[in-house]
Amino acid sequence: MAVTIHEWVKDLAPVVVSIAVLWVTISFNRWQGRLAKQKLRHDLYERRMAVYIAFRDLLIALPEKGDEEIKASHRKASIARFEASFLFDDPNLPTYLEDVCKQVSDKVIANATFLEVMRNQTQMNDPQMIQDFARRAAQLGEAKIEIPDRHLKELSRQFGPSLKLSDFWKG
Repeated sequence: MAVTIHEWVKDLAPVVVSIAVLWVTISFNRWQGRLAKQKLRHDLYERRMAVYIAFRDLLIALPEKGDEEIKASHRKASIARFEASFLFDDPNLPTYLEDVCKQVSDKVIANATFLEVMRNQTQMNDPQMIQDFARRAAQLGEAKIEIPDRHLKELSRQFGPSLKLSDFWKG
């Protein structure tokens, strides 16, 4: 009887080891799949956050920075807005970001460029030019305050659903 149990265990051992190896392999593959999914979610979060930061930095730069820094921030935000359509599920977000870029371009950059050109001209003694210069300078100053006031809170609201921090191991 002892010999038959020994033979039986000897015959069954490879099957038990194979099942154990199969179970470990399946568990490891599931763990790897979950890890890859979480890394993808993390990478997506970082790319979404980069778009948000580009626009936040642009809005913060308007009242605080010089024209060249504003133009650089606008270029970064303008490039970032092109990524929004495939990074975010909200179809309204790219339209909103396009609107912010257009407002900054039309109200801030256009006026700043006009004032820069006017400063470089020597005919600043013409009353019409002085009046245009003053009007554009006032528009520029107003836009540098009004655009961030209007959009900083809205920017957080627009990006909020896509940037909620959550436990990456859930879901």
